[in-house]
Parts: sequence; C-alpha cells; structure tokens
Amino acid sequence: MAVGWAAPAQVQPWVYDSMLQLAAEGYMELPLRPLNAYSRQELSDMVAKALNEVEKNRTGRLSDEYARITRLLVVDEVELKLSREQEAVATSRCQRARAKAARAAEMYIRRSMQGQNRLEVMEPLKAKHDKAQAELEYAARDYAEAKTRCVQRAELLAYAQKRQQSLLEAMNGSNGNNGGKPQAAAMPASVLKNAGRLRAEFLSELEKNGSLDKMSARQQLASNLPVREVPDQAFKLDTELRVDSGRSSGTQTRTRARVRLYPDYEFAPNWHAKGMIEWQKTLSGRKFSKDGKVNFDRYYLSGKMGLVQTDIGAFGSLMAEGNVYDSKFKGVRLTAGKPVRYSVEAGKAGDDGMKRTYDLTVDYKAAAYGVGAGYYHFAYENGQRDDIYMGNYRHNVGIFDASAMLLHGREQGKSGRTGYVLTLAYAPQNSWQPYAYSSWLKYYHQPRATYINHTMNGMGGGFNGFRGWGWGCSYNLPHDWSLGLELYHLRSLDNGRTGNTIWGSVTKYFKNYRE
Repeated sequence: MAVGWAAPAQVQPWVYDSMLQLAAEGYMELPLRPLNAYSRQELSDMVAKALNEVEKNRTGRLSDEYARITRLLVVDEVELKLSREQEAVATSRCQRARAKAARAAEMYIRRSMQGQNRLEVMEPLKAKHDKAQAELEYAARDYAEAKTRCVQRAELLAYAQKRQQSLLEAMNGSNGNNGGKPQAAAMPASVLKNAGRLRAEFLSELEKNGSLDKMSARQQLASNLPVREVPDQAFKLDTELRVDSGRSSGTQTRTRARVRLYPDYEFAPNWHAKGMIEWQKTLSGRKFSKDGKVNFDRYYLSGKMGLVQTDIGAFGSLMAEGNVYDSKFKGVRLTAGKPVRYSVEAGKAGDDGMKRTYDLTVDYKAAAYGVGAGYYHFAYENGQRDDIYMGNYRHNVGIFDASAMLLHGREQGKSGRTGYVLTLAYAPQNSWQPYAYSSWLKYYHQPRATYINHTMNGMGGGFNGFRGWGWGCSYNLPHDWSLGLELYHLRSLDNGRTGNTIWGSVTKYFKNYRE
C-alpha cells in the first residue's frame, strides 16, 4: 500500500505555486506539512489569512515594507534553523529504519529461499519484515517532508534577504529613485496576481466564512474617498401564502388557505408606512364571518422619534409572548432602552366590546438569562375591567431556552386568580435558513382571568380557564418554504373537559427585494 499525502480533489498545481510565492513575499506562513497534504477547506483558510495580509499592506510605504520584511527575516532564519534540525533527525531515523528493514528483509527472503516454510519459523519473520517495511515508509515520508521544508525555507529566506536589500537601495536612492523621500511601496505585481487568482479559485469558501466581507470592510476603512450612498429600496412587499389544517376534540377538521401581504413604504428617513392585507378561504369545515373577504387589517406608521421607536395606527400586539393577548391593537406604541427595554401601548385592543387598553412592560436581556415584567389593563364598554400582571424569567440551558412566566389576573368584582406557563424551546441562531429546525414545549395553567385572546391554535380560548401541554415545531425547506406542526392536550379548569388538537401548516414566502 502506497503511503503519502494525496492532493485534494479539484486543487490545481498552480494553487500550490501561488501560495508558495505569497509565502516567499511574506504574506503567509507555510505550515509544517506540504501544501498538498491539506484539504481544500484548510487551504482556503490559509488563503483567507494571506489575502488579509495583502490587503493590510497594500497601501504601505517603503519603510513599512522594509520593517515587515525585516521582521519576516528573523522568522525565516529561525524556521530554517529548526527545519534543518528536523531534517537531521529525520535523516538519522530514515537511515536506521533502512538498515533495520534491510536486515529483516534479508532474513525473511533468505529463509524462504532455503525452503524453510514452517509456520513457526516463517510467520515471526514475516511479521518482523512487514513491521520494518512500514516503519521505513513512515521514516522515508518524514524525511521527504523535512527535506522539502528545508528547501522551501531556504528559498524564502534568500528571497526575503534580496527583497530587503532592494527596499533599502530604493529608500537610499541608489537605484535612481529620489533618496530620502517617503515613497509608496509598490507591491510586486506578482503578489496582486497571485492574490487575485487564489481569491477567484476559493471564492465559494471565502464567501461562506465571511472573509470577503472582512476584506471589503478593510478596504472601505482604509480609503479616504467618499463612497456614493445607495438608498435602500423604498417600497418592499412581503407575501405569505399558507394552507393549514386542524382538528380538535368534538369538532370537524377545518382546512383553510390564507394569503397575507405586508407592504412597507419608507416615505422619510427611518419612517415607514406599514400594513397587512389578508384574505382567507375555508376549504373544509366551519367558516368565519370574514371568509373569502379581503381585509386591510393592519395600517400604521413606524419610525424613530429620537431614541424612541414609535408605532402609530393599527398594528399587531403580542402581550406576554401571546399568553395574554395576540391580535390587532389600535393606538400608539413607544419602545426605548437597552439593555433594559421599556414598552408602552395605549389605545384599544381588537376584541369586541373593548373600550380602552393600555399596558407597560419592562425587559432585561443578558447573554445567559433574561427577566421581564408587565401590566395589562383592559376596559370594556359595559364597564367591566380586567387587570393582568406578568413576571417572566428566561435562562439558557445548553442548546435550549427555558422560561417560567407567572400571570395574575383580576376581573372586576372577582378575586384574583394566578396562573403560569413553563416553556422549553429550541431555536438555533440560523433558524431562518433552509433545513433549520426549531421547536417548543409548553405547560399551561391559566385561569380565565389571565388571558384575553390567547395565541395558541389549541382549544384554550374556548375553555373557562385551562391547563395542559402544547408542543410545536417548524422546519424550513429551500426556496422559502416552511412546514409547521402543533399538538395540544388541554383540560378545562371549569368542568374538566378535555380538548386535544392537531394542527399543521405549509407556508410559502415571497418578497420583492433582496436582503
């Protein structure tokens, strides 16, 4: 079996030559093994570092280049010294392994030619022969690599010495230049050529690890020339097309199609006119009053007033992560602060018979945990009033986020009731990318006084208080497709009736812009 380092697939020989030339110019450090011993990904990492060095030194002066080369000379001298020491050790080991392999081979072949084919004699000799041959191959490979390193290090050192001398002559004017004057260091054309070829060869790898973005940012910071500002697209439109189907205990399956349009028009710097247009059609099961109708359900202005994020109009409100309210809200919302974030809403929630609504929330989010508190007030046209208080604690547990939310609700004329929601969620940072999976598991114990319009797809809204489990997950597919599934097992706190729900969805997203 041949022993050695095979060149990775799809790496042309010129790649190694260009990398060696960049190393000779001092823009990358050669690794211990030959370049063809590394994978394409490892080579792309080396190229990224080299391109970064090229960009850093692209606008330097002769004195800067001389300082860099002088520093490089010290490193090259030390590396050549150590490489020669390694070569001496490898040479000695290879010679010993060669002698040992020769003796073992002679004993094995001699006994074989003498006709001694007894197993108890030949098997130990063969094992000794095979072991010695393998050790020789390893020693020979180490020697070849050490020898190659010495040759490369010597060439790099010689080039650096020559480059240092030419820079010194250029600064002193001995080669015809104006001596003593600061001059821009003309980066050798070979460096730019090799850097350009390598960047094109490893383009996909450099884009994937963000190296191109870093180099672009460095170029922008290094330049003192203004860059023309390109305005963002003024009108954006996000579209969501969804088909969902759900079935709960005691009801028939309901399947519907829903289309939502989210227009966003920037009419002034940092100010947007936003909205949501919705159309839904029941395909099977019970129909709602707005079935088959187009509804302009959200319309509001959103922008900055100093440090305060402001929303004015009819927008969506998610109170206590949807455990209190998740629907339309007409009024104003003000949000400000970091890391402590304050939010105030005042106006009217979208529920029938609602007269006045306001709420105040405070949240603090650290790297490993977060805390929050809120107060929600609902006043109805019939004089009834509901007040709900919320406290929440979130903590990272490995790859999961765990949270415990405490809710205390008080209906006018009744004693207060306390509930809670426990959550364990998995939501990776790249949850928006294709093939990303996210999920959550919740346990609810919510008396009727602790919620107004719950966010769940289960039967909680139909119970006079409920407790039980909920689980949901989503999975992203390529081309902006997404799958969703939710399961609920709930029990009424009023009469003990059980409600089981299964709900699934298929969603396709569209947009008229690129992020």
